[in-house]
Amino acid sequence: MAKLEVTVPENSLSVLGIVTIQAPLEKVFEAYVNEDLFKQWWAQGNPLTIHTFDAVDGGKWHVSDFDEERGESEFIGYFHEVARNERIVQTFEFLGMPERGHVAIEKAEFVKIDDGTTQINTCTTFQNMDDRDGMIGSGMEDGWRKSIEALGALIEKE
Repeated sequence: MAKLEVTVPENSLSVLGIVTIQAPLEKVFEAYVNEDLFKQWWAQGNPLTIHTFDAVDGGKWHVSDFDEERGESEFIGYFHEVARNERIVQTFEFLGMPERGHVAIEKAEFVKIDDGTTQINTCTTFQNMDDRDGMIGSGMEDGWRKSIEALGALIEKE
């Protein structure tokens, strides 16, 4: 079963995550960069509309998901680096804020633990403490955990 550990270091603009998933590294990475697979897990398993998804260096992504409780949420970002089976560096912005520009940058490093286990080390860095704390207060960890569980359900079953 896919697991997520989240750490919020004191006096840091970052949120750290460690994902452990029982699937080969190549399969895990593919679920992050393949539009059809990404659509099935990223939004906690909720319906996801992909407006743009170009997982290459300099590519853009723009998605909307729908949840019965909160309605539609829209997100956008840019892929700064997509190093196959190694790392993804991208920006992330929630478009539901009263003003634009609350952009975070995320680096996800994919590590092969063994042939059937992958670890993803993630560092998401915000521009200021208010943005970091606002994201945490919005339920970021719970949503992230549900998305990782949906990822596990998608790729660990085979």
